[in-house]
Amino acid sequence: MMQLNRRYFLTMLGGFPLVPSILSAAPLRGKSPRSLILLWMDGGMSHIDTLDAKPEAPPDIRGDLGTLRASVNGVFVGEHLPRIGAMMKDCALVRSITSPEGNHDRGSHFMLTGRQPSPVLEYPSLGSVLGTFRPESITESSNGLPPYVAIPDAHPYARQGFLPVANAPFELAGDPSNPDFRVKHLQPIAGMDRTLRLLDRLDALDAGPQSESEAARDAFLAQGRYLSLNSDVRALFDLGDEKQEVRNRYGRHFFGQSCLLARRLVQGGVRTVMVRYTGWDHHSAITNAMTYGFPPKLPALDEGISALHEDLERRALLDDVLVVLASEFGRTPRINPGGGRDHWSRASSVLLFGAGIQKGSVHGTTDARGEEPASDPVSPQDLYATMMTALGADVSKVLYTPDGRPIRIAPEDARVIPEILSEA
Repeated sequence: MMQLNRRYFLTMLGGFPLVPSILSAAPLRGKSPRSLILLWMDGGMSHIDTLDAKPEAPPDIRGDLGTLRASVNGVFVGEHLPRIGAMMKDCALVRSITSPEGNHDRGSHFMLTGRQPSPVLEYPSLGSVLGTFRPESITESSNGLPPYVAIPDAHPYARQGFLPVANAPFELAGDPSNPDFRVKHLQPIAGMDRTLRLLDRLDALDAGPQSESEAARDAFLAQGRYLSLNSDVRALFDLGDEKQEVRNRYGRHFFGQSCLLARRLVQGGVRTVMVRYTGWDHHSAITNAMTYGFPPKLPALDEGISALHEDLERRALLDDVLVVLASEFGRTPRINPGGGRDHWSRASSVLLFGAGIQKGSVHGTTDARGEEPASDPVSPQDLYATMMTALGADVSKVLYTPDGRPIRIAPEDARVIPEILSEA
């Protein structure tokens, strides 16, 4: 006869709106002093056509797109980024990111984890690591939101790595710009109350969790219940609560509405939000790919990021939220025969603003062709350590693998960039 226990009940019970992506989110002990919004341009964003424009370079380097002088001396941006150019005085720009990893997967791993890929260990991403920093002075019951949310999903190397599944991202699996956007499985369903009552009665027969894994499972279930039943929490994911003029300012497209949702989530208490904007792998016809379509890539980027900056500033949140625009690598300075740019890891740019960042700071330069750093090269692990420092995290903190191996959050040779930090 099959034994009826809690594990079997949870496995076989139908109709309860809990799935691994929701169960993987660990409870926070209140809102952290600083949160992160990571705007990830998946595919390899061209640095020359965006944040490190070269107006004096030859046509086969400069490309068909014009350039604009930014609000910081010596900085030029692509002509389709006028708002970003104007707000550069409030940002930090790192133009000398350089990496040996020119493959999408390996380059993404290095940028998102601060570590080069290892055949024996899967490292956790920045968002998952940040979830390990929890203010002990705030009671656990004060906030049941997941610490790490991905819109619409997380990059394969933006996950928990060797950390427990409790540090995995909560993936929304949808486009916030769709009129019928809803977070999958978040809405209560018919019969849910009865299911929960049955589960509570079964719990009463149980002596309690017999292991750490069972305790973690129970915590996941409790949080799933909290997310599904708390209308205030569900409202954080509902962009219908926003004024139409606010939604219009962000842009009625995936990227703009994702930036707006990210603002709502960090304001509500989420520690890290990753917006994964795909489609930046432009091996051919890069000019058309970034300036045509619905919406064009560059105008969408300009609209969404500038609206996010304005919104955070208006709500007095810039001291609490760090925003980072990044990609796995740059693209070849020279236009290829197909009118595109190929992978180029020797130089790329990252834009930062908000918490812990020195306004108007520029670190590093590339040569006249944008091929490699001409000064102050920065590795992905240096950038990782700098972002962690801006967020108030101790980069020397040690995490432990399941077999007890100690791993520092950032490698010992990672160098923080003090010039772009407001509290260096």
